[in-house]
Amino acid sequence: MKILLGIVVVLVGLLACALFFGSRLPVQHRARMQARVGAAPAAVYALVTDVGNTPAWRKDVKSVELLGAEGNTSGFRENGKHGVITYRIEAAEAPHRFVTRIADTDLGYGGRWTWDIRPDGDGSLVTITEDGEVTSPLFRLLSRYVFGHYASIDSYLQALVGRLGGSAPQRLRD
Repeated sequence: MKILLGIVVVLVGLLACALFFGSRLPVQHRARMQARVGAAPAAVYALVTDVGNTPAWRKDVKSVELLGAEGNTSGFRENGKHGVITYRIEAAEAPHRFVTRIADTDLGYGGRWTWDIRPDGDGSLVTITEDGEVTSPLFRLLSRYVFGHYASIDSYLQALVGRLGGSAPQRLRD
């Protein structure tokens, strides 16, 4: 019984430490990555903005449900590796800029992704900027030191390069 109690005390202590240190990290973060993609900006933009067909080229997405317009914006619900997440499209400026925001408010995290697509020789330079916020102190600690703020962008760009060709994604500094 003492051993079990000791294990519980240690686990509660670890959780308390994780919550404490997580609460000391900033809620907001910015992560930027870019990759050279082997297609013209119009082709890249068409693929990125055709969110309904995302499961055809991203292994981490099972399905996408397109949602009706709310005001001047539309959205979609993505069922993937991280569960079901609803996104609102904030800007779609062909063929260079696409902006989405997580519409769900109960996930413990949220934020906006901005795609910047520019000509680069016979291909395109694609930059994704994540302006994120992590409200849960525990998830903030994990996303900073375990998962990393760049993991989702890296996975997305790897899939984009896998579909259209190009070079490995690279982190950018602000």
